[in-house]
Amino acid sequence: MKLQASHLQENETTELKTSFGDEVVISLTAFANTRGGAVYIGVKDNGSIQGVELGKETIQKWLNEIKVKTQPSIIPAVEIFNEENKNVVCIRVNEFPVKPVSFKGRYYKRINNSNHQLS
Repeated sequence: MKLQASHLQENETTELKTSFGDEVVISLTAFANTRGGAVYIGVKDNGSIQGVELGKETIQKWLNEIKVKTQPSIIPAVEIFNEENKNVVCIRVNEFPVKPVSFKGRYYKRINNSNHQLS
């Protein structure tokens, strides 16, 4: 499957990140508490491809981190695209049947193109 990078923009179900970190997990948590969505890692906010380095265990490490930092644990779907000879990783999560999902004890919801912490 080909990634349409030129069509990527942040919205209620899409988040663009240049690298993996807590912000990715927060977005997945917010998506799980809202309507589901996908985080594209290796893509700048303007939709241009930066790419991301992937080692043998990178994806497994990311998935473990997502699982450990979320309650109930999120197990997302992962796709790797090679665009312009650069890796882009899409981490996708559906709306969770059991809500709310927390990230390190905090709860988030997706509104438009940003994550909002719930009180």
